Amino acid sequence: MSREVTERDLRAAEYSDGKPDEYEFRSDGKIVRKDRFQHGMRDIAAIVFGCGHDYEIADVVKAIHRLQGVRLVETLDMARDVFESEPKALECIDYLKAVLESTKEKA
Repeated sequence: MSREVTERDLRAAEYSDGKPDEYEFRSDGKIVRKDRFQHGMRDIAAIVFGCGHDYEIADVVKAIHRLQGVRLVETLDMARDVFESEPKALECIDYLKAVLESTKEKA
């Protein structure tokens, strides 16, 4: 939407602490905070690094990629248990784990 948020738009309880210039309309018409991405990044950084840690966005992205790799390795380990009687599947799982390990060494 192209119009500005007004005080009347903020009468709902969830917006009672805000000022109109802190909000905008999202493309679907919902009222959202203008700084929601900054708040989101701070929340993610606090989850990854702990509260009060200084960070660069690139560091947060790297940490998330490392977490994805850890989760993928755990998933492959579970898949190994499921496919223990399928040699070809185990071969594929071992190959994927080797690829993950090689990319981890480069990072």
